[in-house]
Amino acid sequence: MQKTLTSPLCVCVFILLLWPVLTFAQADEHKQAGSFNFAVSAMASPAQTLIHFTEFRDYLAEQLATPVSLKQRRTYEEINTLLYDATVQMAFTCTGGYLSGRQAFGLEVLAVPVVKGKTAYQSYIITGKNNPAKSLEDLRGKVFAFTDPLSLSGRMYPVATINSLGFTTDQFFKKTFYTESHDKSIKAVATGLADGAAVDSLIFDSLYGLHDSFAHDVQIIHQSEDFGMPPVVVSPSLDQQSKRTLLKVLLGMTNDPKGQIVLRNLGMDGFVIPSPELYRSAILLRKQLKE
Repeated sequence: MQKTLTSPLCVCVFILLLWPVLTFAQADEHKQAGSFNFAVSAMASPAQTLIHFTEFRDYLAEQLATPVSLKQRRTYEEINTLLYDATVQMAFTCTGGYLSGRQAFGLEVLAVPVVKGKTAYQSYIITGKNNPAKSLEDLRGKVFAFTDPLSLSGRMYPVATINSLGFTTDQFFKKTFYTESHDKSIKAVATGLADGAAVDSLIFDSLYGLHDSFAHDVQIIHQSEDFGMPPVVVSPSLDQQSKRTLLKVLLGMTNDPKGQIVLRNLGMDGFVIPSPELYRSAILLRKQLKE
């Protein structure tokens, strides 16, 4: 039976990009005046991205009083490139993507989604359901799947852990490869293409709630500490009034009946302004990387 990704919670690791509208900073000559575009990374299936974000797109169009279009990008690096050159002003990105952008060009956090009352998530190390491995160390000499080079849960965490053991990933694993999405990493392990993988806890837990999911064919052998939830970020070039407008829309969704419906379908409780310490553990982890 073909297994599909259908749960709303998976959108927590999707990436949203929003282009300026007339009420925002003046558009560049190559941008269409009055347009507001948002894009998502294919960290879960592109088809499901379109399904889950249609209502969000329509809600933004209503709140901003301008047409909104949905675009998709394949990797977090592509997202950061768009933010760096100010082609886009806002993104709902992964934690690792934010840290990379912050260091490279001053990417800023605007707000953080709340999921099941939490503003944190984990990296899960998984292996096949019948694999005898009980820890990441037991996967030495095996084939391992990463999601994206900038993914905290899908790459940085397992690499930092392996580095702490005194190895590089090339020394530790027989082979590694990138799947470009967490659901594909789960499928790779479930079907035997990989012996292990590191995946986003939000996506895994969501998939596990589906009776026909590949998540039922794998087992979790390790869970990381908590890391700050993937944030909504803005380009440092975005003007303060635009930031306030965007923040008002996001924070106001919990008090708006239409916004509540959109949030529920996205699997989110709402958005909050993060505490300064939220990404401390992720920052420290990134500093541990030796490759």
